[in-house]
Amino acid sequence: MRDLKEYRIATTAGEAVAMLKAGPGKGRYIAGGTDMYLYHPDCDFVVDINQAGLGGIAGTDQGDILIGAATPLQDCFNSDLLQKFAGGEVCKVAGQCGNRPIRTTATIGGNICNALPSADMAPVLMALDAVCFIVDEECQEIVPLNEFFLGPRKTVLDKRLLAGLALPNDVAGWVCETYKLTRSAEDIALVQVAVSMAVEDGALANVRIALGSVAPVPMRCHLAEEQLAGIKLEEITPDLVEIVSVIAAGECDPIDDHRASAEYRTDMVRVLTKRLICRVLAGHGIESCTETDPTDGDHGGVA
Repeated sequence: MRDLKEYRIATTAGEAVAMLKAGPGKGRYIAGGTDMYLYHPDCDFVVDINQAGLGGIAGTDQGDILIGAATPLQDCFNSDLLQKFAGGEVCKVAGQCGNRPIRTTATIGGNICNALPSADMAPVLMALDAVCFIVDEECQEIVPLNEFFLGPRKTVLDKRLLAGLALPNDVAGWVCETYKLTRSAEDIALVQVAVSMAVEDGALANVRIALGSVAPVPMRCHLAEEQLAGIKLEEITPDLVEIVSVIAAGECDPIDDHRASAEYRTDMVRVLTKRLICRVLAGHGIESCTETDPTDGDHGGVA
């Protein structure tokens, strides 16, 4: 950012893409800019999308919720629409992203597009089947968030722009629970877990288990999900929940760093997945799981 040569302001999404592609040199989109100023990315110019009509949260006639990419995280935290969606878990996670000054500036699109393994919003949005609206100069593509991340700081975007995200109406009634394990309230996550599911005809349906900070990208635990999908409520036992949690832990691929060891992160995936499955089952009125939850209803914790 110290060698920035030009600051461009786009008034539409298509114009933003055109400005980025026009060059010369390397460009980056910018909204809140909190991450860009922290890491000083190598770029010659930036394209400001704050005036491109990409902010705000709105419902559709079909009951879906649309979140513009330039919407500040604090607006997500305060949203009445999101508060009524899947128990308001998206609001709660947004409220855990840094402190209020950061949330007032940082955007949901930036949190996703930075594509960090620890992206706060990614696990809960993946657990609720969020989709991304990606635009080029003249076309739009819809991509499931689960397919958006390619690697650390790598996404499917190339030079295209994330215009926003959508939460589908058929997910609104799911029970969702999340947990963010950190060393301090404002530190990045050591482990993130999000679990959601619905009950249909006396059986579990649409089981989702998503993780953050324990793999190169935010991820879904498909093998663990398959163990619960379609299971009749009367067949759910503590042993089954334990097996599913162990499988989820086996699917992650954490690193050792100065914050925590890979072994610790893996074990906490097992522990937290088990606790959250129990919470979700309790939310559906299912008391088959007897796991004691020392978090006492909190949705984030300090290691």
